[in-house]
Amino acid sequence: MAALPGAAQEASLSVTLQNETPRIQATALLANGKFVALMRSGFPLRLHYRLELWREKANWFDEHVNEASWDLVARYDPLADEFILLRSTGATRRFTSVDALAKALEIPYKVALPAKGPGRFYYLARLEVSTLNDTDLQELEEWLKGEVSPAVSGKGDIGSAAVRGLQRLLVRIAGLPRLTIEARSPIIQRTN
Repeated sequence: MAALPGAAQEASLSVTLQNETPRIQATALLANGKFVALMRSGFPLRLHYRLELWREKANWFDEHVNEASWDLVARYDPLADEFILLRSTGATRRFTSVDALAKALEIPYKVALPAKGPGRFYYLARLEVSTLNDTDLQELEEWLKGEVSPAVSGKGDIGSAAVRGLQRLLVRIAGLPRLTIEARSPIIQRTN
Protein backbone atom coordinates (compact mmCIF):
# COMPACT_ATOMS: atom_id res chain seq x y z
CA MET A 1 0.00 0.00 0.00
CA ALA A 2 1.33 3.40 -0.91
CA ALA A 3 2.11 5.85 1.85
CA LEU A 4 -0.51 8.52 2.27
CA PRO A 5 0.38 12.18 2.01
CA GLY A 6 1.02 13.53 5.47
CA ALA A 7 1.68 10.02 6.83
CA ALA A 8 3.96 11.50 9.50
CA GLN A 9 1.02 13.47 10.90
CA GLU A 10 -0.82 12.39 13.98
CA ALA A 11 -4.62 12.42 14.11
CA SER A 12 -6.01 15.48 15.85
CA LEU A 13 -9.26 17.21 16.72
CA SER A 14 -9.90 20.92 17.07
CA VAL A 15 -12.77 23.14 18.20
CA THR A 16 -12.74 26.68 16.84
CA LEU A 17 -15.39 29.34 17.21
CA GLN A 18 -17.00 31.27 14.38
CA ASN A 19 -19.32 33.94 15.86
CA GLU A 20 -19.67 31.75 18.98
CA THR A 21 -20.68 28.76 16.82
CA PRO A 22 -18.37 25.78 17.35
CA ARG A 23 -16.63 24.18 14.37
CA ILE A 24 -15.24 20.69 14.97
CA GLN A 25 -12.54 19.39 12.66
CA ALA A 26 -10.64 16.13 12.69
CA THR A 27 -7.41 15.88 10.73
CA ALA A 28 -5.09 13.07 9.65
CA LEU A 29 -7.47 10.29 10.76
CA LEU A 30 -6.27 7.96 8.00
CA ALA A 31 -2.65 9.14 7.89
CA ASN A 32 -1.03 6.14 9.58
CA GLY A 33 -2.76 3.62 7.26
CA LYS A 34 -4.04 1.30 10.01
CA PHE A 35 -7.70 2.23 9.57
CA VAL A 36 -7.42 2.05 5.78
CA ALA A 37 -5.99 -1.47 6.01
CA LEU A 38 -8.82 -2.50 8.32
CA MET A 39 -11.45 -1.10 5.93
CA ARG A 40 -9.86 -2.95 3.02
CA SER A 41 -9.99 -6.12 5.19
CA GLY A 42 -13.73 -5.74 5.70
CA PHE A 43 -13.87 -3.86 9.02
CA PRO A 44 -15.94 -0.68 8.70
CA LEU A 45 -15.06 2.27 10.91
CA ARG A 46 -17.44 4.06 13.25
CA LEU A 47 -16.63 7.69 13.98
CA HIS A 48 -18.61 8.89 17.00
CA TYR A 49 -18.46 12.64 17.67
CA ARG A 50 -19.67 14.23 20.87
CA LEU A 51 -19.73 17.97 21.58
CA GLU A 52 -20.50 19.27 25.08
CA LEU A 53 -21.19 22.83 26.19
CA TRP A 54 -19.90 23.73 29.68
CA ARG A 55 -20.25 26.84 31.87
CA GLU A 56 -17.28 27.68 34.08
CA LYS A 57 -18.14 27.87 37.77
CA ALA A 58 -16.19 29.51 40.58
CA ASN A 59 -16.58 26.42 42.76
CA TRP A 60 -15.08 22.99 42.19
CA PHE A 61 -17.01 21.71 39.20
CA ASP A 62 -18.06 23.34 35.96
CA GLU A 63 -21.69 22.95 34.86
CA HIS A 64 -22.65 20.70 31.95
CA VAL A 65 -25.18 22.72 29.91
CA ASN A 66 -25.95 20.77 26.76
CA GLU A 67 -24.53 18.29 24.26
CA ALA A 68 -24.85 16.97 20.73
CA SER A 69 -23.54 13.78 19.15
CA TRP A 70 -23.45 12.28 15.67
CA ASP A 71 -21.96 9.28 13.90
CA LEU A 72 -20.28 8.47 10.62
CA VAL A 73 -19.53 5.05 9.17
CA ALA A 74 -16.71 4.63 6.67
CA ARG A 75 -16.32 1.35 4.84
CA TYR A 76 -14.75 -0.13 1.74
CA ASP A 77 -16.76 -1.76 -1.05
CA PRO A 78 -14.32 -4.18 -2.74
CA LEU A 79 -16.64 -4.91 -5.70
CA ALA A 80 -16.84 -1.26 -6.70
CA ASP A 81 -13.34 -0.46 -5.37
CA GLU A 82 -14.81 2.53 -3.52
CA PHE A 83 -14.93 3.91 -0.01
CA ILE A 84 -18.40 4.73 1.33
CA LEU A 85 -19.15 7.36 3.96
CA LEU A 86 -22.56 7.21 5.65
CA ARG A 87 -23.57 10.19 7.81
CA SER A 88 -26.16 10.24 10.59
CA THR A 89 -28.21 12.60 8.39
CA GLY A 90 -28.69 9.65 6.03
CA ALA A 91 -26.41 11.12 3.36
CA THR A 92 -24.14 8.60 1.64
CA ARG A 93 -21.08 9.55 -0.40
CA ARG A 94 -18.73 7.35 -2.39
CA PHE A 95 -15.03 8.00 -2.95
CA THR A 96 -12.68 6.38 -5.43
CA SER A 97 -9.53 6.99 -3.37
CA VAL A 98 -8.29 7.04 0.20
CA ASP A 99 -7.19 10.65 -0.28
CA ALA A 100 -10.71 11.73 -1.26
CA LEU A 101 -12.18 9.96 1.79
CA ALA A 102 -9.52 11.51 4.05
CA LYS A 103 -10.38 15.00 2.73
CA ALA A 104 -14.10 14.38 3.32
CA LEU A 105 -13.38 13.34 6.92
CA GLU A 106 -11.53 16.65 7.45
CA ILE A 107 -14.49 18.85 6.51
CA PRO A 108 -15.40 20.85 9.65
CA TYR A 109 -18.80 20.46 11.29
CA LYS A 110 -20.70 23.54 12.45
CA VAL A 111 -22.88 22.58 15.39
CA ALA A 112 -25.83 24.65 16.62
CA LEU A 113 -25.30 24.39 20.37
CA PRO A 114 -25.50 28.01 21.54
CA ALA A 115 -24.42 29.31 24.93
CA LYS A 116 -27.25 31.31 26.54
CA GLY A 117 -27.21 33.74 29.40
CA PRO A 118 -24.27 35.38 31.15
CA GLY A 119 -21.12 33.51 32.06
CA ARG A 120 -17.94 31.95 30.76
CA PHE A 121 -18.57 28.98 28.45
CA TYR A 122 -16.47 26.48 26.55
CA TYR A 123 -16.98 23.43 24.34
CA LEU A 124 -15.43 20.00 24.76
CA ALA A 125 -15.28 17.76 21.71
CA ARG A 126 -14.50 14.05 21.65
CA LEU A 127 -14.06 11.71 18.70
CA GLU A 128 -13.94 7.94 19.07
CA VAL A 129 -12.92 5.90 16.03
CA SER A 130 -13.46 2.15 16.31
CA THR A 131 -13.91 -0.85 14.05
CA LEU A 132 -17.25 -2.57 13.59
CA ASN A 133 -18.11 -6.17 12.91
CA ASP A 134 -20.91 -7.04 10.46
CA THR A 135 -23.64 -7.03 13.13
CA ASP A 136 -22.47 -3.70 14.56
CA LEU A 137 -22.53 -2.21 11.06
CA GLN A 138 -26.04 -3.47 10.34
CA GLU A 139 -27.38 -2.16 13.66
CA LEU A 140 -25.65 1.21 13.26
CA GLU A 141 -26.95 1.63 9.70
CA GLU A 142 -30.49 0.83 10.93
CA TRP A 143 -30.07 3.36 13.75
CA LEU A 144 -28.80 5.99 11.32
CA LYS A 145 -31.98 5.40 9.30
CA GLY A 146 -34.09 5.93 12.42
CA GLU A 147 -34.81 2.30 13.24
CA VAL A 148 -34.26 0.76 16.67
CA SER A 149 -32.59 -2.61 17.19
CA PRO A 150 -35.22 -5.32 17.89
CA ALA A 151 -33.52 -6.40 21.12
CA VAL A 152 -33.45 -2.82 22.38
CA SER A 153 -37.11 -2.26 21.49
CA GLY A 154 -38.15 -5.45 23.31
CA LYS A 155 -39.20 -7.27 20.12
CA GLY A 156 -36.05 -9.30 19.63
CA ASP A 157 -34.12 -12.12 21.18
CA ILE A 158 -32.17 -11.04 24.26
CA GLY A 159 -29.86 -14.06 23.82
CA SER A 160 -28.75 -12.87 20.38
CA ALA A 161 -28.15 -9.41 21.85
CA ALA A 162 -25.84 -11.03 24.41
CA VAL A 163 -24.03 -12.88 21.62
CA ARG A 164 -23.54 -9.60 19.73
CA GLY A 165 -22.15 -8.03 22.91
CA LEU A 166 -19.72 -10.91 23.24
CA GLN A 167 -18.72 -10.54 19.58
CA ARG A 168 -17.97 -6.85 20.18
CA LEU A 169 -15.86 -7.74 23.20
CA LEU A 170 -13.88 -10.32 21.19
CA VAL A 171 -13.28 -7.79 18.39
CA ARG A 172 -11.92 -5.35 20.98
CA ILE A 173 -9.77 -8.00 22.68
CA ALA A 174 -8.32 -8.89 19.27
CA GLY A 175 -6.32 -5.69 19.47
CA LEU A 176 -7.90 -3.83 16.60
CA PRO A 177 -6.87 -0.19 16.78
CA ARG A 178 -9.11 2.39 18.39
CA LEU A 179 -8.61 6.10 18.55
CA THR A 180 -10.00 8.62 21.03
CA ILE A 181 -9.09 12.28 20.68
CA GLU A 182 -10.40 15.33 22.50
CA ALA A 183 -10.25 19.09 22.12
CA ARG A 184 -11.43 22.17 23.99
CA SER A 185 -12.55 25.49 22.55
CA PRO A 186 -11.48 28.94 23.64
CA ILE A 187 -13.63 30.57 26.35
CA ILE A 188 -16.77 32.47 25.35
CA GLN A 189 -17.50 35.38 27.69
CA ARG A 190 -21.22 36.27 27.63
CA THR A 191 -22.59 39.25 29.55
CA ASN A 192 -26.28 38.85 28.74
